[in-house]
Amino acid sequence: MGEFANAVRRQAFDTLRSMFHREPPGDTDPILELMAILLEDGAGGIDALAEAPVTTDQWLSWNRLVTRHMRALARMVTRELEREQSELPVEREAMRVWASRLLLSTLDRMGMS
Repeated sequence: MGEFANAVRRQAFDTLRSMFHREPPGDTDPILELMAILLEDGAGGIDALAEAPVTTDQWLSWNRLVTRHMRALARMVTRELEREQSELPVEREAMRVWASRLLLSTLDRMGMS
């Protein structure tokens, strides 16, 4: 298990490099880093989308998980990617919707939605 998620993880790493000219710091999961770049509003909040709205409370919960339980969160994201088989889109706005939906489904699976 994890083959599909690992392919998406490699795509996320490549996207970080090519589109955003960044690499995930240290042992940060490239998917988590890409999601943060795509969704963060520049002031620490969420840049919500109508197609997959994330509330401020959900965004705060997500960020607490990233800072306190990053490995557990990365494992749950891997499970969600494997379950949903949701590929990383190539267009930026579609990536944002993908990231929002992945965030919401992951929080839901963790009982935090």
